[in-house]
Amino acid sequence: MRKLLVFLGLSLSLSLFGSVLSAQFEITDDAMRDIEDTAKSLDSHVVLKDKKAALAEVQELIAYFRQVEGFYAAKPDAGDGVEFARKTHVLAEDVLKSIEAGNFDQAAESVNTLTRSCKTCHDVYKSN
Repeated sequence: MRKLLVFLGLSLSLSLFGSVLSAQFEITDDAMRDIEDTAKSLDSHVVLKDKKAALAEVQELIAYFRQVEGFYAAKPDAGDGVEFARKTHVLAEDVLKSIEAGNFDQAAESVNTLTRSCKTCHDVYKSN
């Protein structure tokens, strides 16, 4: 019972901490450029089959997309932004799984889909 309470307490703390981080994240040109640069670098490292670098970059993207989702979730009129962020988050998780499995061909396909998803979101939100 004690272990369960500790686990639940830690889970709640991490969830609240993640919400605070997401609430503080602002979508700026610099933040979007960082995400874009990381995605391009990830693409290169996947092509080169550099597992260590690719894993670090995809984990960075996962954290970014979590923050982007939180940013849009805090806005009442940005439901599409939340969905775009969730989709790219799922795609980044797929890339992570493929890299961990050493399946760089599948990882490359997922990175390609992920970058197209980013462009779709930019078409909607970047012009606003």
